[in-house]
Amino acid sequence: MSQVPAAAPPDEAREHGLRWDIQALRGLAVLWVLLHHAQLPGVPAGYLGVDIFFVISGFLITGLIQRAQDAGRFSWREFYWRRARRLLPAAYLTLAVCALLAPWLLNALELQDYRQQQLGALLFGSNLVLWLQSGYFEGAAELKPLLHFWSLSVEEQYYLLLPALLLWLGRGRRLLGITLLGLLSLLGCLWLARLQPSAAFYLLPTRAWELALGSLGALLMAGRRPSPAWLAVWRWPAMAVLLLAPLWPAPGQVGPHPGLLALLVDLATLALLCAAAPSEQGRAARLLRPLRWLGDCSYSLYLLHWPLLAALNNAWVGPTSAEAMLPWRLAALLLCLPLAWAMWRWVELPPRRWALPLQARAWLAIAAASAVLALLPWWSQLQPALPQAGQDYATLRRPNHGLAAACDHEQPFSGTAPCRTAVKAGWMVWGDSYAMALVPGLAPLAPGLLQATKSSCGPLLGLVPFKASVARGETFARPWSQQCQAFNASVLAYLAGDADVDVVVLSSLLEQYVDGTRYQALQGEQLQAASVDAALLALRHTVQALRRLGKRVILIAPPPSAGFDSSACLERQALRRWTLGTAADCSLDRQAASHYRAAVQAFLDRAEREADVPVLRFEPALCDEQRCRTAAADGLPYYRDLGHLSIEGAQRLLPALGWGAAIAQQSR
Repeated sequence: MSQVPAAAPPDEAREHGLRWDIQALRGLAVLWVLLHHAQLPGVPAGYLGVDIFFVISGFLITGLIQRAQDAGRFSWREFYWRRARRLLPAAYLTLAVCALLAPWLLNALELQDYRQQQLGALLFGSNLVLWLQSGYFEGAAELKPLLHFWSLSVEEQYYLLLPALLLWLGRGRRLLGITLLGLLSLLGCLWLARLQPSAAFYLLPTRAWELALGSLGALLMAGRRPSPAWLAVWRWPAMAVLLLAPLWPAPGQVGPHPGLLALLVDLATLALLCAAAPSEQGRAARLLRPLRWLGDCSYSLYLLHWPLLAALNNAWVGPTSAEAMLPWRLAALLLCLPLAWAMWRWVELPPRRWALPLQARAWLAIAAASAVLALLPWWSQLQPALPQAGQDYATLRRPNHGLAAACDHEQPFSGTAPCRTAVKAGWMVWGDSYAMALVPGLAPLAPGLLQATKSSCGPLLGLVPFKASVARGETFARPWSQQCQAFNASVLAYLAGDADVDVVVLSSLLEQYVDGTRYQALQGEQLQAASVDAALLALRHTVQALRRLGKRVILIAPPPSAGFDSSACLERQALRRWTLGTAADCSLDRQAASHYRAAVQAFLDRAEREADVPVLRFEPALCDEQRCRTAAADGLPYYRDLGHLSIEGAQRLLPALGWGAAIAQQSR
């Protein structure tokens, strides 16, 4: 997602020669982004509109700086004043409204994240904040109202560095310097996107090449009137790329983003920017008038549309359904159109006519406004009128790593002190993050407990989940799968030398092993589809290996889930916040829960018979024929998200189920 550069007003447009076709390009770019964010079917790669904007921004800002420097009239103060009056009024209004409404729209954890995002937006560091907030246990991106400010930060960081870079390079070395900068950035992006895709997505060094492409276009076309005739040949192919690339049915097949597909779109955008603009009186200009209007309002459209969609995403706490949410999302986009026009007309345009201030009062006013906005997200803590939930949901929904965060192992298992409750532990919990979530409830019941867990890595020897489409540094890529395989082998090797462990409790989400529609599996180096049959063979092998070591074994099934965050639902209902899409008590529909994990249920049914392993399930205690409870009688949520137990939920639920005695008696 990208900050969308706004259109210049008519007087500024005439001064800098802003072309109608660039406005239409902006309109097309923002249209793709809006349709993609609304999750309209058939626009899987609409996010490429962001890449179009980056090239346009680099092209326009470089041309402005270059003309001023070559004419000997470049002023640092004037340059940054233009940036401030162009971007800050609409951005600050958006930040102020979001901060005022956030206490009524966001849950506690999302509100904590929001406060950091607001500071990031004001300091042009949103991309850094959002990168740090990405991760397995972090909040979902679609719940962050200021997610779209990351690209404003990328652009402003580029703008801060570009004038000095062009000045240092001098007139004769600009082209070479920007070319080398762009190539280094592109190579770094393609390399890092395979290892740390979130870093490659958010950070300036790996996105600068897109802005640099626009800069190259501005430098190459400087003083050329008209543009070379051969560029006209590429206009139609370039337009076809920009119209068809966002409709690409499987963008992940061409590698991580930003990557080759983004490069293709960026080059097509550059070709159109460098080509001569068609006549403003021609047929094309008339046909593209709606896109030109969208381009005029593009900055305001972008600023407003995502907070509206994020508000819907936060309110929707039922089972995720693109079809059910689509009318709401389309309504949000329709509402955004008049709001964006009004903000463009009365907030964006007037400040751009302000003259350069001769005194420091304007800068002090900006600093004061920034300070107020920085503090505004904390105002909800001063509001005694807010309804009280009776629960500290921020604490209840915190990550549940079991005994310690270090027990989400990245290295082979060694039984270190943070991951055991006694020197001589009688029980071991072995599995993925769903096994971690059981530990707070099992630890008080065990005769000493060892935690051998790794996120997404189930306790199935020799079989590991895999996805060919993910970046090399992500979960389920081949290096991660090899780590999972090595981790499970290290757990078995540890148990071979630990005579104190009597019972091994296996647990996992299991979906990553049995859902062949989303996952593959590696058995050694052999690749196969994930399946119940392959997972059962691996479970049987694991159980037999443990029993040969003299260990007793039991398997704990994952808690029931219907694909929505019941803890967020309970919080919103307790606080009387806007809530969509779920039952009045945030319970799970029993039939929907069974259908949601049908392959897992089939695996568990066969595991008891074919792998000769006892299985403990939550459903007999939590579910009747129609519904499954998600909270205790006093409202304490059992879950922290759509499937993991919370720390307090596990501590309350597992002893109440009598699972200490059940594990001791039923394991074999």
